[in-house]
Amino acid sequence: MKKVRIFLLAATILAGGIDSWGQRFAVGTNAVDWMSLGTINAEASIAVSQHVSVHVGAELNPWTFKAGDKETQFEARQNSWWAGARWWPWHVYSGWWAGGNARYSVYNIGGIWSRETEEGDAWGAGAYGGYSIMLNEFWNLDLGVGFWGGYKQYVRYACPLCGVRTEQGGKAFILPDARVAIQLIF
Repeated sequence: MKKVRIFLLAATILAGGIDSWGQRFAVGTNAVDWMSLGTINAEASIAVSQHVSVHVGAELNPWTFKAGDKETQFEARQNSWWAGARWWPWHVYSGWWAGGNARYSVYNIGGIWSRETEEGDAWGAGAYGGYSIMLNEFWNLDLGVGFWGGYKQYVRYACPLCGVRTEQGGKAFILPDARVAIQLIF
């Protein structure tokens, strides 16, 4: 019994010395991406200090709608991956935040606003800001806006199915980005 008390005392002293600044991990999904023709997405993060978290994420949209119909086929297919960090003025996973990331995407989009279709590879960086609302001990609503830009290598086609190339090359781009994400904090 004496050994148990000594162990409990040592564990209490050691635990008291550990920096306990809240939950360290989060996983979430962005509703804005889901509304973009069902883009499956997830992000995971880890708090590395009281004010900094590191994030990795991915998006996948494999869907082609009305496939095979030359007049109405459309898609916003993509595979995207990113890694970045956020700075939190108060503490991680609560309140205002600012962050950035590096990103890579393989995409094929067309037939939505016009018959023209573009496919290619894009890589670059993004800058974001937002606010994370604590709903309860384990759930957050994460709101944010920003942009990502960089360079893309692409091929443009006259329509999603015809295969007639109208342009190809590489150029810089910049795109807006938004998030309304639900996160599980643990």
